[in-house]
Amino acid sequence: MDNQEINDVAKIFGHLIRSHLSIVKRVLEEEGLCPSQPGIIHVLSQCHQATQVELANKLNVTSATISAMLKRMERDGLIERQRSLTDQRVTYVCLTESGIEQAKVVNEIFRELNFRAFGNFSKDEIDQAKFIFRKLLGNLQD
Repeated sequence: MDNQEINDVAKIFGHLIRSHLSIVKRVLEEEGLCPSQPGIIHVLSQCHQATQVELANKLNVTSATISAMLKRMERDGLIERQRSLTDQRVTYVCLTESGIEQAKVVNEIFRELNFRAFGNFSKDEIDQAKFIFRKLLGNLQD
């Protein structure tokens, strides 16, 4: 493949990423969520509780980044912090009832967006996309 073909596909890929992020940001803002919150909400809806360090690791961000997001989410009543009953040094982050309701909204937003993006793909095209995306991830990992 020549350099121009690589540049063309890179431009399309960049446009795809920007379009996806733009749609996600707009839809989340309509629901009163900032773009950083769905990841935390999703993780906590799956595991029910996690430490700040566990959240940072699962979301591949720093503890400082998670700390700022959690402060906002706690202020907004989406999460609460609970001390471990067995080790008082450990604090878990959990979704509140409001956070659980937001998790349902977030899951529906992403279900609809995923269907919008991939709903007309055949099974073979889905398999090809997974292969290509995994290969791209492998190429870009340190």
